[in-house]
Amino acid sequence: MRFRFENYQQFQALRFAVEEINRSPDLLPNRTLGFYVYDSCAALQSELEGTLWMLTGQSPAILNYCCRESPPLAAIIGHSLSTYSILMAHILGQYRFPQVSYFSTSSLLSDRKQFSSFFRTVPSDIFQSKGIAQLVKHFKWTWVGLIAADDDYGHEGIEVLRQEIIKEGICVAYTEYISSNFIFKNIWNIANVIKESSAKVVVAFSTDIYLIPVLDEMLKLNLLYYIKNVRVNLSNGREVSFDKDGNPPAVYDIVNWQPGADGTIKQVKVGSYDSRNSSGDVFGIKTTTISWGTKNKEIPLSVCSQSCPEGFRKATRQGEPVCCFECVPCGQGEISNQTNSIECWKCPWDMWPNSARDRCLSKPIEFLSYEEPLAIILASTGVISSLIPISIFRLFIRYKSTPIVRANNYSVSCILLVSLSFCFLCALAFIGYPQPEKCLLRQAAFGLVFTLCVSCILAKTVIVVFAFMATKPGSRLKKWTTPRVPYMIITICTFIQLTLCIFWLSISPPFPQYNIEAKPGIIVVECNENSQFAFWCMLGYLGFLASVSFTVAFLARRLPDSYNEAKFITFSMLAFLSVWVSFIPASLSAQGKYTVAMEIFAILTSTWALVFCMFLPKCFVILFRPNMNTKEKLMGKDRSRM
Repeated sequence: MRFRFENYQQFQALRFAVEEINRSPDLLPNRTLGFYVYDSCAALQSELEGTLWMLTGQSPAILNYCCRESPPLAAIIGHSLSTYSILMAHILGQYRFPQVSYFSTSSLLSDRKQFSSFFRTVPSDIFQSKGIAQLVKHFKWTWVGLIAADDDYGHEGIEVLRQEIIKEGICVAYTEYISSNFIFKNIWNIANVIKESSAKVVVAFSTDIYLIPVLDEMLKLNLLYYIKNVRVNLSNGREVSFDKDGNPPAVYDIVNWQPGADGTIKQVKVGSYDSRNSSGDVFGIKTTTISWGTKNKEIPLSVCSQSCPEGFRKATRQGEPVCCFECVPCGQGEISNQTNSIECWKCPWDMWPNSARDRCLSKPIEFLSYEEPLAIILASTGVISSLIPISIFRLFIRYKSTPIVRANNYSVSCILLVSLSFCFLCALAFIGYPQPEKCLLRQAAFGLVFTLCVSCILAKTVIVVFAFMATKPGSRLKKWTTPRVPYMIITICTFIQLTLCIFWLSISPPFPQYNIEAKPGIIVVECNENSQFAFWCMLGYLGFLASVSFTVAFLARRLPDSYNEAKFITFSMLAFLSVWVSFIPASLSAQGKYTVAMEIFAILTSTWALVFCMFLPKCFVILFRPNMNTKEKLMGKDRSRM
C-alpha cells in the first residue's frame, strides 16, 4: 500500500483550517467545528461501508437508523475520485445529505436530477477537456494518443476530451485505458502502443496513481530520459541516491509530476516514507524536486502527416483519419496559397500559376508583333517583294511595243502585276495586334486580291486556247478572241468572290479573341474567323479557279511555240496549288502566332511562284536576249538556234 503524501497534506490543511476557525471569535462565534476522517483506501467496498457509517454511526450499518454520541454531521467532504463520489452521491442523495467534493470533476455529477445534493469546488471535466483541446490546438498537434483510467472519471473525461479535440480538427491515433485495480496488468501493452504509434503526444486523463506506472514503463522502453545523479535529503538527515538506471529506493514514492514550460514533463516531486521506522514519525517528511526530461527537448511535433506546403493540397488516405493524408501538387492552372489546403483554386482566365503554384501571375499575351524578328523579316520581305511586280510593270511599259509584251495581252499582264504587288502587301495585314478592323478585312482582302490574280491568269489561259482554236477554218471561237473577253472573265470571277466575302462579313464577320486553349499559360490574341464554312468557301473558290487554270493550261501546253505562255501558266498554277495544299496541314499543326506566320509565308511563297513562273522568262528575254524579242522569233519563222 502506497502512502499518498499529497492526501496527507490535504488532511493537514483541513485540520489547520478548522482549528483556525475555532480559535477565531469573529468567524463562527459560539460555534465549534469538528470532523471525522475516514480513509477508504481507494476501495469501493470500503467507501460504501464508510458512507453508511457516516450516515448511521454504526458498523455494520443499519439503514434508516442513526445512533451516534456526537452531534449529527452537517455535510460530507469527499470523495476525491469521481467514481467514489458517484457512489456516495447516489446514497447521500436519498437522504438529502449535503456532499461537497474538492476533486471530483466528472461531468456526470453535474446532473442535478440524479445528484441533487452533490456539490463541488472544482469545475467539471467539460471545462478541463475544452482547455486541453485548446492546448493541443495551440501547439499544433493534430495526431495524438489518448490514455485514461478505466473508471467513471477516465471514461467520461476521455470521451468529452475526444469530442472536443475532434471539433478542433485533431485526430486520435489510439485510446487506451489503464486498469484501475492497482495490479496494472495492461501497463506493458499501453506503453508498447505508445511506442509503436506515430503520435508523439499522449494526452492522459487520469490521476497520478494510475498514470505513474505507465510513465515508469515508458522509462523502461527508453521513451523518456532516465533520472540520474539525484540525491534526496530526508528529514532524519539520511541521504539516499537513485540507482544508475534512475530507479528510487523501495522506501520512496513518486507522488507528483509537474509539466515544464514547454509542455513536457520536467519535474517530479518525491516524498519518503520508511515503513521500517519504529517511531512511525511521518510528519517531518520533505519533498525534493528532481529534474526530468524527454528525448525531444523542444516542443514535439505530433502529426500523422507533414503539413502540405503552398502549391499542394491534402488528399486523404483511404480508410485512415482525415489527419493522415498525402500532399498532392495542384493541377494545371490551379494554385493553393496556404499550407494544408484541402483544395486548389483555379486562376482567373487571364492569369496562370507560377512555378511554385502558390500564386497567380498575369499570362503573357502573344501575337505576331512588328517588334519580333520573325515579323520584321516577313514584313520586310513583303514590302520589298511588292516592288518586284511594280518594277516589272515599269519594264513592260517601257517595252510595251515589243512583240513579247504585246503578244501576251499587255493590259491583262499589267492588271496581273498590280494585283501581285497587292498580294505581297496583303501579308502586312496579318502582322501586328489583331484590331477588330484588321480581323474584319484581312482574310477578305487576301481572298479578293488573289482571286484577281488567278482570274487574270485564267483569262490569259482561255485567250491562248481560244486564239489557237480560232485559227482553224470555220471555227466559231473567233468572236471570243475580242479584247473584251478577258475582262469579262476577270470581272465575273472576281465578282463571285466579292459576293462570298460580302455575305461572310455581313452574316458572320470575323472578330478578335483571346485564346487561352492554344498554349497553356499564354493568352494568344488572334482573329476568330467566326464562320469556318465561309472561310473555307472563300479559300475553296480560290483553289477552284487555280485548278481550272492549271487544267486548261496543262491541256494547252503542247500548242505551237508562239503560244508557249501556257507552259508558264502550268508551272505557276502547279506551284501555287502546291503551296496552298501544303499550307493546310502546316497551319493545323502550328499554334498561336506561328499559325499566322505560316499563312503569311504561304502568301509570300505562292505570290513569288506566280511572279517567277509567269514573268521571269519574259523579263530575261527583254533584258538579256533582245534578239529574241522580234516578230519573226515570236511567230516561229526564224528557226535558227538562240
